[in-house]
Amino acid sequence: MELTEQLTALQAELKTHFEKAADEKKTLGATLDSTKTTLVELQAQVDALDVKLANKQIADHGEGPTLVKTVKECESIQRLMKDKRGSAVLHLKGRDVIELMNRKNIISATATGTSGGDPLSPLGVATSGVLQIDRSPGVTTEARQVLKLRDLLSSRPTTMQVVDFVKVSTPLGLGGMVPEASLKPENALTFTSISEKVRLIATWLPATKQVLDDFGELLGLIQSSLPYYINLEEENQLLAGDDTGENLHGLLPQAAAYLPSQLQSAHGWTYIDVIGTAVQQINAANEIDPTFVVLNTNDWWTIRLTKDGFGRYILGDPQVNATPRLFGLDVVYTTTIAPGHFLVGNGNPIACEIRDRMEMQVEISTENQDYFLRNLVAIRAEKRLALLTKRPNAFVSGSFSTSPFHA
Repeated sequence: MELTEQLTALQAELKTHFEKAADEKKTLGATLDSTKTTLVELQAQVDALDVKLANKQIADHGEGPTLVKTVKECESIQRLMKDKRGSAVLHLKGRDVIELMNRKNIISATATGTSGGDPLSPLGVATSGVLQIDRSPGVTTEARQVLKLRDLLSSRPTTMQVVDFVKVSTPLGLGGMVPEASLKPENALTFTSISEKVRLIATWLPATKQVLDDFGELLGLIQSSLPYYINLEEENQLLAGDDTGENLHGLLPQAAAYLPSQLQSAHGWTYIDVIGTAVQQINAANEIDPTFVVLNTNDWWTIRLTKDGFGRYILGDPQVNATPRLFGLDVVYTTTIAPGHFLVGNGNPIACEIRDRMEMQVEISTENQDYFLRNLVAIRAEKRLALLTKRPNAFVSGSFSTSPFHA
């Protein structure tokens, strides 16, 4: 077999093993050692044949003109350079072959590298190279729940560190029936002053100035992520803050406890009955009518998927995109509240309101220890607020587990 035919056969075999290596990388996560060894051996044979072929061509044709001279004297190339269009064919032989093809290397992603990382590397380590990568803009964030509690309540600003409100502790008695010209019965009214302290929610993150300069999306991600996690803690505090330390006094600890005795056990009950009797309890306490119910996401879907005896969904056809409501209340389903628990209440400022001392602030500074000398920055987010629950009995909280569920 002539050298040219041998070289062609080896190149075909080498290509087959490169494809085999790519398949192993895809299916097994790494190329087998045996395949790597075969690739190295075949590449060495190809290189050796290239040298033999080049030497043979030199022997056949002798030392010809240099490659540069050959290019300059090629009429078709000169015509292409002049006309700026068309095509050209360059015939190489003798020393031209040595200069251009003395050693042959297989050009692959491994040889050239990529600007973002070697796709064949098991660790994905970035390597400098000429191949470009296509990167989608921005940064994909982690899964984040939708924050809903603040939207249920009224809010307004304050400029003080402590917020007081006055509450009637002993209401007036009923008026009496009085005979003509007789003394009227005296009535009495007492008040109580209640205070809530403004609390601070904050967090911060260190970063280098270089990475923020070089990775523009990162700064945007940090500036949006820190406020989100501040607001997430705010949601947790508004719902369940226990008023210890710097915690807010949340709605669940202050709400009236649900009375499961209102359920008619003789007829059985569902989650829907529990919510209905919680509304009944608020009405029986002469409180203002509730406007919302907060449920865990899983509990809401338990209710939404409830069917009647004929297999029909009680809350309507699944094809209807209806606003989640029960007994006229807006249903707010969230993972902020624990599964199996609920809160029924009113967002009117008469019942409860948020007082904002400082809205969300995000600040970047080098003034922290030796951050200036080390090219570090501190990114801080914070807000200040108080929660005033003026009518605790306008809220009822309970657990579905205290009211056995019967489908």
